[in-house]
Amino acid sequence: MMNLSYALSLFEMKVRYPLRFAFWKAVYKQDRNRILFADPYATDLTDNMKPLWAALEKRDGLTLVKCFPQTAGLSGNSLAGKIKGRANRAWAFDRFIREYARAGTVFLTESYLPAYAVAARTGTQVVQLWHASGAFKKWGYSTLNKSFGASDDRIPMHNCYTLVPVSAAEVAPCYADAFRCDPGVIKPLGVPRTDELFNQSTDAKAELIAEHPELAGKKLILYAPTFRGNNVVDAKAAEMPDFSKLDSSCAVLLRMHPFVKGKYEIPEECKGIMLDTFDYDTNFCLRAADILITDYSSIIFEYSLLDKPMVFFAPDLDSYRDNRDFYYNYEDFVPGPIAKNTEELLEVLASPPDLKRVKDFRNKYMSACDGHATEKIIKELLG
Repeated sequence: MMNLSYALSLFEMKVRYPLRFAFWKAVYKQDRNRILFADPYATDLTDNMKPLWAALEKRDGLTLVKCFPQTAGLSGNSLAGKIKGRANRAWAFDRFIREYARAGTVFLTESYLPAYAVAARTGTQVVQLWHASGAFKKWGYSTLNKSFGASDDRIPMHNCYTLVPVSAAEVAPCYADAFRCDPGVIKPLGVPRTDELFNQSTDAKAELIAEHPELAGKKLILYAPTFRGNNVVDAKAAEMPDFSKLDSSCAVLLRMHPFVKGKYEIPEECKGIMLDTFDYDTNFCLRAADILITDYSSIIFEYSLLDKPMVFFAPDLDSYRDNRDFYYNYEDFVPGPIAKNTEELLEVLASPPDLKRVKDFRNKYMSACDGHATEKIIKELLG
């Protein structure tokens, strides 16, 4: 028996959105110069949207439109929070349907159900920028037999894309599997938010130390795990190593996944050696760090562009593989040593880094990221 939330989503997809879309198609003519940016969980332009918006603003004759929830789409795991989150998304989805009926180009960075409920107008370009670089843990249709993600395909997904820019030709088959889309729309044009990593002349670490003098002389370790849970609404924080055992020459920059809402409460024993980077830009944190510790996060793809070492803390690797799985064999894929507990982590942190593995990883999975992804995508769309 389907639950109430699923039944409501099914009704919206099969009845409500198609009817509203048909109405707005009758009201509006299509405007090929109208460009829509939408995401169900962000309240404003996402990292991949910002450089495109900035570049398109400089072009004459275009109308740029934002469509985001008024407040964070994920509002917690309580009943009240879930109701609030659904209400915020419903408001944004209704506006999206109206704008979808008149836009010439649409940029998405997440799964967007109303876009899949109707057939876009002839000539409308729907671009899935996706929120992650490369291809690491499975998503979309690739997880139908797993506990993570969609449980069946009665609600359609990813059926409208006309362009999917990716970080390298190597990962294109993974996107084709996740989206069940025509491989011809998946093109290695790069990831817009990585352009900034090629065009920075400032020293992010020095800037961070200037704001936090207690970090001076420390090796800065960026700890950036992905979330846990069977879906993004149910997101939970990962198990953390015991950073109180770190050498005194190190400090930790904590970067929780954006689906894990709010600032993390730093343990008492870690105060003074750990800084929550909630208020900082992700690219800034990547540039400031000397080494990355993560688990199954796609942040490794961006970090590989900086030619700095990575370490993988994966105490729940077996269960994560069972619940969600990966596109590549984890142990062979990751460009750094793997630790299953704090003691192993301390050992690998003390070992010499293997930067050749990082370089080989970058060349294979990020070859289309060259600092010009934004202009390549715009050229592909608008000439």
